[in-house]
Amino acid sequence: MFTLRETIDAATGVSIRSIGASGVDTGHQYFTAMSWMSDSRHIVVCTDIDGDKMGVFVKADTTDGSGEIIVDRLEWGRGLVSDGDRFYYYIGPDIYERDLVSGRSRIVCRLDPAAVVYGPLSITKDGSTMGIYWRAGGQWVIGTVDVETGRVREVATPDFAEPYPIANHAMISPEDRNLLFFAHEGQTEYIPDRIFMADVRSGEFRCGFGQKRMGTGELGEYVGHEMWAPDGRQLYFVKYPHSPLKPTGIYRVDALNGEAEFVNGDYRYWHVAVSPDGRWAVADTTEEEEISKIVLIDLASRSSRLLCEIPMWKQHPGHPHPSFSPDSRKISFTLADEERNLRVGIIDIAE
Repeated sequence: MFTLRETIDAATGVSIRSIGASGVDTGHQYFTAMSWMSDSRHIVVCTDIDGDKMGVFVKADTTDGSGEIIVDRLEWGRGLVSDGDRFYYYIGPDIYERDLVSGRSRIVCRLDPAAVVYGPLSITKDGSTMGIYWRAGGQWVIGTVDVETGRVREVATPDFAEPYPIANHAMISPEDRNLLFFAHEGQTEYIPDRIFMADVRSGEFRCGFGQKRMGTGELGEYVGHEMWAPDGRQLYFVKYPHSPLKPTGIYRVDALNGEAEFVNGDYRYWHVAVSPDGRWAVADTTEEEEISKIVLIDLASRSSRLLCEIPMWKQHPGHPHPSFSPDSRKISFTLADEERNLRVGIIDIAE
């Protein structure tokens, strides 16, 4: 079904295996949503992506290129793979589960018909609870789903003021089903309260990171692209390169007390993902041209290593969005080939 290619980055000597199909676009999931199955061999990709970002979701074998269709004609970015090898995705107000081993499918839950679920989805490590967000009428809602029973719980309705009313990117803590992160979405230069933490039991929510202002009163820190650490104690995010207050780069904030610390600022970072073992982070970069660097960060020493430089698209689904396999050995990302078609690149950092 897919072709495999092996290339060597000219500057770093790092070997890249890519998987894709001739003449069509293929991408992996959004960086906060796991793409890989637990064997760290099979990966769920979206291929044959059209101009509306609709494609075919396929379980692909990264060793021989064989594949099995999981869902036909679904929009890119709507799915995730759980630790239990189940693929979760949404259509309208409904969330579905597909067992990637047995092939069995079921409806997890159905929201009110007037509701529209948005992604990416999130799920606890034990697979019991999902963090989701949806819109009903003009209201943005942050909530959870009990995966076994299908019970939907409305946690928060933030009511952010215009012109930036959107609350999104709901991500449940991987280790605490009673703690949710969500984001105040909008143009980062004008969002002074991007990161929020919500208590599922009480419904109370608070700003999770206090962004600093300059002496003029203008916002000095532009932040986004958050992801939980695997232990659920910290949330990683990027302070974007054009932020007036330095240093810019990768940060992490304590989920309970809001204290933040700088991790690394060696490059113009864009998205950051943390390995399941907590040892590494991987990030892509924003550059002036349609290229991006993939950078590995050692979280103990806070040092970085450039892995490769790749062509990309400026729009979804052509952002790299690098992330890790469950064994923390492999990094996957989306890249553009010589014909500007998208493929999924894979680097084995153990090598």
